[in-house]
Amino acid sequence: MERKNILLLAATGAIALGLISADALTLVFIAPVLAPRYDLWLAIVPWALLFSSPVIPFMLAATHVFGGFRLHRRLASSLYPMIALPGALLTLAFAAVSDASSTLLPLAHGMTLTFGLASSVLLVSTAGSEETRLLLGWMPMLSAGIAGLWSILVAALVLLSSSLIAGDKPFCVALDGARHEREHERMSVARMRGFSFYTLSQERIGVIRSFHAVLVLEGDAPYSHNWSFAQYRFVPTGFDTADMARCTPKPQYWSTVPLFSFSLPPDRAPKN
Repeated sequence: MERKNILLLAATGAIALGLISADALTLVFIAPVLAPRYDLWLAIVPWALLFSSPVIPFMLAATHVFGGFRLHRRLASSLYPMIALPGALLTLAFAAVSDASSTLLPLAHGMTLTFGLASSVLLVSTAGSEETRLLLGWMPMLSAGIAGLWSILVAALVLLSSSLIAGDKPFCVALDGARHEREHERMSVARMRGFSFYTLSQERIGVIRSFHAVLVLEGDAPYSHNWSFAQYRFVPTGFDTADMARCTPKPQYWSTVPLFSFSLPPDRAPKN
């Protein structure tokens, strides 16, 4: 296998693993339940395509490398701006109106997905000169792949930091309740990736409304630790938030948390 094909598969794989929504995987398990409900499929399919879009670059790369698939250059030349321009504009608009204390994470999230998709279309086609493919294809693809890898590594750092701080104490981790309502009921390691759990709330007049995530140790209430993307670890905090009541400390907490969680909240479960 050529080195560039290995690089393409690695980059698109990192994008898929780092950005795919854990909720998208739920559809695999509820598909048999939804099969006779065409009205639900019409509502869910567009969201499923959106949530699973980080996998599209890897699927294109795999069919290109192993099946010899190539997009026609005219089609690729048309699709690239159709993906890149609206995606970049929507990302910038969302970041501009975002309530987040820092727009860097939502901006990086949107740009990674946008240019991961766009560059994959170019790289599996015959379009462009070598210089064009390098500038508009390989450079955005490698940047997106590094961002996806970063997202995965954050999950490892969350597990490591929380375990080191807790030691032998029972503990738990809760996400920002404003963005992840009821996700404490279906917590998973996948929700600890960098692009999965950042908060969109911000600090106003010195009052922190919410954290990215909080680490709650048994016996430490009402104070605990919150996740810091600046330091890539949990840091002590003197603020009590509602998120701290969203989980119950358990011994060896991460051993009780699945890699992925596929359950749906009861009020969203399909009914006959």
